[in-house]
Amino acid sequence: MDLVKIQDVERHPLARGLLGASLDRPRPGSTSDTYTFGLRGWAIGADAEVEAVQILDGERLVAEVSADRPRPDVAASFASSEGAEQSGFDLLIKAIELEPEFELTVLARLRGDQREPIATIRGSRRRLSVPRAPGLNPVMLTTIGRSGSKWLAWLLSCHPAVTAFEPLVFEPRVATYWTTVFRELSAPKSFLRQIHAERWDEPRWWLGDGAGPMPAPVEGGMAEWLGSGSVESLAALCQERIEAFYLEVAERSSKVGVRYFIEKFLLDPVLLDLTTEIFPGSREVILVRDFRDRLSSVFAWNEKRGDHGFGHEAEMSKVEYLTERVRIDAEQLLDRRRRAGEAAHLVRYEDLILEPEATLAALFEYLGIDSDEASVTSLLERATHPSELLDQHRTVSDPAQTIGRWRRDLPPGLARQCNEILAPVLDAFGYSTELTAAQVQA
Repeated sequence: MDLVKIQDVERHPLARGLLGASLDRPRPGSTSDTYTFGLRGWAIGADAEVEAVQILDGERLVAEVSADRPRPDVAASFASSEGAEQSGFDLLIKAIELEPEFELTVLARLRGDQREPIATIRGSRRRLSVPRAPGLNPVMLTTIGRSGSKWLAWLLSCHPAVTAFEPLVFEPRVATYWTTVFRELSAPKSFLRQIHAERWDEPRWWLGDGAGPMPAPVEGGMAEWLGSGSVESLAALCQERIEAFYLEVAERSSKVGVRYFIEKFLLDPVLLDLTTEIFPGSREVILVRDFRDRLSSVFAWNEKRGDHGFGHEAEMSKVEYLTERVRIDAEQLLDRRRRAGEAAHLVRYEDLILEPEATLAALFEYLGIDSDEASVTSLLERATHPSELLDQHRTVSDPAQTIGRWRRDLPPGLARQCNEILAPVLDAFGYSTELTAAQVQA
């Protein structure tokens, strides 16, 4: 069964920084019956040594390998070129972390950090097939800190069909933990260590750290099984471990008929996409808050605790934090929203606070669980009891006061910079960039 197919390999014209380069493998039309495919070639720098070959998926680094494998054929053609004899590269690409339709760029990284293109690879891979159907599926709460995620997770956990583990105390990462285990152990450099480990006495040998090339091809179909059926079985194991945790949580809290568990997820596209493949019945909820209010909340939270959190390091000015952290977080959240499209449900913090009934009803309807007026009203009555844990997380007593707080809290100059830098993201999520008269005049 073809799990990966290469549609096209575009070899770029020889770049100025390269004396010669070629991508020998993969070839257009080639296929793989594992969740990996081979990449092989060579590269020689013109004036600087090729230190490594990089494979990029957009801006994400998929793999990096040294160009130091023996290539006597290249040495024969470039007899006067130093390093030609050891100019080859050869590696396996883990396709399970690529989009179902992918495009990769192969670059030579030269000494001095100069990068030159070698080729572009376009292909497709089959989605992960997990030989197990879970009884529970995740509600993947995708957001960034100080956006109201604890409150939303708590509200969801109050629904009879949803379970969570103490969302006002912890931010459990059970799904993230096991999906990360899957990512590491499904890598060829890791699973091939079962067959050949040069330094098995090193602490992380089983992850493939520092692994060299295999001494010989793995015959008997075992390489194919390790890269396909074994990967799928590993996914089933990780899925079962995640589900087992939340089934235990549900049982200990006397919940029956639970369909989902709720967890907060990092803005890691690979992690999010792999989770949806491990759990085909998963649902994603993207929580967004006016990024200017979030900025105000971060500053207030750090002042309250006398600490520097949420990426605002002690040496960073507020403007640097805005441009280097807040802008990037906002753009990543918007990118996730656009990539997920209608498959994800958007919740705005402001709507959750000001119109909780309508906001929760729409969310529950998306999840396919009880969303009628009586159910939502009953849930809100159970969820709004005073909580010291929630109060400890807040910077104001009334959540409604946090809506539009940036107009009061941020210095006029910083407020204007927020609008200028964040304008595309604010507009995409429906937030106004209009300033008050005082902010304009200041």
